Amino acid sequence: MNKAFILHGKPKKDRYLDPHQPKPHEANWLPWLADQLEQRGITAQVPAFPEPYAPIYEEWCRVFDALELDDQTVIIGHSAGAGFIVRWLSEHKDVSILQLILVAPWHDRDHEYGRAFFDYEIDPDLARRVGRITIMNSTDDGASIQASVALLRQSIAGINYEEFESFGHFMLGNKMMSVEFPEILAVLEAHR
Repeated sequence: MNKAFILHGKPKKDRYLDPHQPKPHEANWLPWLADQLEQRGITAQVPAFPEPYAPIYEEWCRVFDALELDDQTVIIGHSAGAGFIVRWLSEHKDVSILQLILVAPWHDRDHEYGRAFFDYEIDPDLARRVGRITIMNSTDDGASIQASVALLRQSIAGINYEEFESFGHFMLGNKMMSVEFPEILAVLEAHR
Protein backbone atom coordinates (compact mmCIF):
# COMPACT_ATOMS: atom_id res chain seq x y z
CA MET A 1 0.00 0.00 0.00
CA ASN A 2 1.55 3.27 -1.07
CA LYS A 3 -1.40 5.68 -1.07
CA ALA A 4 -4.89 6.02 0.29
CA PHE A 5 -7.89 8.13 -0.60
CA ILE A 6 -10.54 8.71 2.05
CA LEU A 7 -13.93 9.76 0.67
CA HIS A 8 -16.42 11.68 2.78
CA GLY A 9 -20.18 11.37 2.68
CA LYS A 10 -23.14 13.68 2.16
CA PRO A 11 -23.85 16.15 4.97
CA LYS A 12 -27.08 18.02 5.49
CA LYS A 13 -27.02 21.40 3.75
CA ASP A 14 -27.44 23.49 6.90
CA ARG A 15 -24.53 21.67 8.57
CA TYR A 16 -22.34 22.16 5.49
CA LEU A 17 -23.12 25.88 5.31
CA ASP A 18 -22.61 26.44 9.04
CA PRO A 19 -19.24 28.26 9.34
CA HIS A 20 -18.79 26.79 12.83
CA GLN A 21 -18.90 23.20 11.58
CA PRO A 22 -16.00 21.45 9.84
CA LYS A 23 -16.49 20.54 6.20
CA PRO A 24 -17.09 16.81 5.56
CA HIS A 25 -13.50 16.17 4.45
CA GLU A 26 -12.28 17.79 7.69
CA ALA A 27 -14.74 16.06 10.04
CA ASN A 28 -15.07 12.93 12.13
CA TRP A 29 -12.30 10.34 11.83
CA LEU A 30 -11.22 11.16 8.27
CA PRO A 31 -8.36 13.59 9.12
CA TRP A 32 -7.26 11.34 11.99
CA LEU A 33 -7.06 8.34 9.65
CA ALA A 34 -5.14 10.34 7.03
CA ASP A 35 -2.66 11.39 9.71
CA GLN A 36 -2.25 7.81 10.96
CA LEU A 37 -1.57 6.57 7.43
CA GLU A 38 0.94 9.36 6.79
CA GLN A 39 2.76 8.37 9.99
CA ARG A 40 3.06 4.88 8.51
CA GLY A 41 4.61 6.21 5.29
CA ILE A 42 1.41 6.00 3.22
CA THR A 43 0.40 9.08 1.24
CA ALA A 44 -3.18 9.88 2.26
CA GLN A 45 -5.63 12.40 0.84
CA VAL A 46 -9.17 13.35 1.79
CA PRO A 47 -10.52 15.10 -1.33
CA ALA A 48 -13.33 17.62 -0.92
CA PHE A 49 -16.27 16.94 -3.21
CA PRO A 50 -18.30 19.91 -4.48
CA GLU A 51 -21.67 20.69 -2.89
CA PRO A 52 -21.72 17.35 -1.06
CA TYR A 53 -25.14 18.09 0.45
CA ALA A 54 -26.62 17.80 -3.08
CA PRO A 55 -24.21 15.40 -4.79
CA ILE A 56 -23.95 15.35 -8.56
CA TYR A 57 -22.10 12.27 -9.77
CA GLU A 58 -20.35 13.96 -12.68
CA GLU A 59 -19.07 16.74 -10.40
CA TRP A 60 -17.71 14.24 -7.90
CA CYS A 61 -16.08 12.36 -10.82
CA ARG A 62 -14.23 15.51 -11.89
CA VAL A 63 -12.54 15.61 -8.48
CA PHE A 64 -11.95 11.87 -8.25
CA ASP A 65 -10.72 11.43 -11.83
CA ALA A 66 -7.84 13.79 -11.08
CA LEU A 67 -6.47 11.31 -8.52
CA GLU A 68 -3.90 8.74 -9.58
CA LEU A 69 -4.85 5.17 -8.69
CA ASP A 70 -2.75 2.03 -9.03
CA ASP A 71 -2.73 -1.54 -7.75
CA GLN A 72 -1.20 -0.34 -4.44
CA THR A 73 -3.99 2.17 -3.74
CA VAL A 74 -6.43 1.84 -0.86
CA ILE A 75 -9.78 3.64 -0.94
CA ILE A 76 -11.92 4.18 2.14
CA GLY A 77 -15.41 5.53 1.55
CA HIS A 78 -17.88 6.67 4.19
CA SER A 79 -21.64 6.70 3.58
CA ALA A 80 -22.35 8.40 0.21
CA GLY A 81 -18.59 8.39 -0.44
CA ALA A 82 -18.74 4.58 -0.25
CA GLY A 83 -21.70 4.53 -2.63
CA PHE A 84 -19.87 6.85 -5.00
CA ILE A 85 -16.75 4.69 -5.17
CA VAL A 86 -18.72 1.49 -5.75
CA ARG A 87 -20.39 3.17 -8.71
CA TRP A 88 -17.12 4.63 -10.00
CA LEU A 89 -15.31 1.29 -9.80
CA SER A 90 -18.30 -0.50 -11.33
CA GLU A 91 -18.08 1.84 -14.31
CA HIS A 92 -14.26 1.73 -14.59
CA LYS A 93 -13.65 -1.97 -15.12
CA ASP A 94 -10.06 -1.34 -16.22
CA VAL A 95 -9.04 -0.06 -12.76
CA SER A 96 -7.53 -2.34 -10.10
CA ILE A 97 -6.76 -1.28 -6.54
CA LEU A 98 -5.31 -3.01 -3.49
CA GLN A 99 -8.13 -2.55 -0.99
CA LEU A 100 -11.57 -0.96 -0.65
CA ILE A 101 -13.20 -0.27 2.71
CA LEU A 102 -16.84 0.80 2.74
CA VAL A 103 -17.84 2.36 6.07
CA ALA A 104 -21.62 2.62 6.54
CA PRO A 105 -22.11 2.49 2.75
CA TRP A 106 -25.16 4.30 1.43
CA HIS A 107 -26.83 3.68 -1.93
CA ASP A 108 -29.96 5.85 -1.99
CA ARG A 109 -31.99 3.08 -3.66
CA ASP A 110 -35.22 4.82 -2.68
CA HIS A 111 -34.07 7.81 -4.75
CA GLU A 112 -34.52 10.25 -1.90
CA TYR A 113 -32.02 12.52 -3.67
CA GLY A 114 -33.04 11.74 -7.24
CA ARG A 115 -32.07 8.94 -9.58
CA ALA A 116 -28.87 10.23 -11.11
CA PHE A 117 -26.30 9.65 -8.36
CA PHE A 118 -27.07 6.03 -7.54
CA ASP A 119 -28.81 4.78 -10.69
CA TYR A 120 -26.31 2.21 -11.98
CA GLU A 121 -25.54 -1.50 -11.97
CA ILE A 122 -23.15 -2.75 -9.30
CA ASP A 123 -20.36 -4.80 -10.89
CA PRO A 124 -20.75 -8.29 -9.35
CA ASP A 125 -17.11 -9.04 -10.26
CA LEU A 126 -15.73 -5.98 -8.51
CA ALA A 127 -13.84 -8.12 -5.99
CA ARG A 128 -11.73 -9.57 -8.81
CA ARG A 129 -10.18 -6.13 -9.40
CA VAL A 130 -9.84 -5.20 -5.76
CA GLY A 131 -7.45 -7.17 -3.57
CA ARG A 132 -9.94 -7.01 -0.71
CA ILE A 133 -13.33 -5.32 -0.18
CA THR A 134 -14.59 -4.88 3.36
CA ILE A 135 -17.87 -3.44 4.60
CA MET A 136 -17.83 -1.95 8.08
CA ASN A 137 -21.38 -1.78 9.43
CA SER A 138 -22.87 -0.88 12.79
CA THR A 139 -26.06 -2.75 13.61
CA ASP A 140 -27.59 0.41 15.10
CA ASP A 141 -27.21 2.49 11.93
CA GLY A 142 -30.36 3.48 10.01
CA ALA A 143 -32.59 1.28 7.86
CA SER A 144 -31.33 2.78 4.59
CA ILE A 145 -27.74 1.87 5.53
CA GLN A 146 -28.77 -1.66 6.50
CA ALA A 147 -30.55 -2.02 3.14
CA SER A 148 -27.46 -0.72 1.32
CA VAL A 149 -25.21 -3.15 3.19
CA ALA A 150 -27.53 -6.04 2.33
CA LEU A 151 -27.58 -4.99 -1.33
CA LEU A 152 -23.78 -4.84 -1.55
CA ARG A 153 -23.34 -8.18 0.21
CA GLN A 154 -25.79 -9.79 -2.21
CA SER A 155 -24.40 -8.07 -5.30
CA ILE A 156 -20.62 -8.45 -4.94
CA ALA A 157 -19.12 -11.90 -4.68
CA GLY A 158 -16.25 -12.22 -2.21
CA ILE A 159 -17.02 -9.14 -0.14
CA ASN A 160 -15.87 -9.19 3.51
CA TYR A 161 -18.02 -7.97 6.36
CA GLU A 162 -17.10 -6.44 9.73
CA GLU A 163 -20.00 -5.89 12.10
CA PHE A 164 -20.03 -3.44 15.00
CA GLU A 165 -22.52 -2.42 17.66
CA SER A 166 -23.12 1.07 18.99
CA PHE A 167 -21.13 2.94 16.32
CA GLY A 168 -24.24 4.44 14.70
CA HIS A 169 -23.29 6.02 11.38
CA PHE A 170 -19.59 6.18 12.33
CA MET A 171 -19.75 9.91 12.95
CA LEU A 172 -18.61 11.98 15.90
CA GLY A 173 -21.58 12.78 18.09
CA ASN A 174 -23.61 10.00 16.46
CA LYS A 175 -22.48 7.22 18.83
CA MET A 176 -18.76 7.75 18.18
CA MET A 177 -17.25 9.69 21.05
CA SER A 178 -13.79 10.22 19.57
CA VAL A 179 -12.23 11.11 16.23
CA GLU A 180 -9.94 8.15 16.69
CA PHE A 181 -11.09 5.05 14.84
CA PRO A 182 -8.54 2.31 15.53
CA GLU A 183 -10.91 -0.38 14.23
CA ILE A 184 -10.45 0.86 10.68
CA LEU A 185 -6.68 0.83 11.08
CA ALA A 186 -6.93 -2.79 12.23
CA VAL A 187 -8.86 -3.73 9.07
CA LEU A 188 -6.35 -1.89 6.89
CA GLU A 189 -3.28 -3.35 8.54
CA ALA A 190 -4.62 -6.90 8.69
CA HIS A 191 -4.76 -6.97 4.91
CA ARG A 192 -1.74 -4.93 3.83
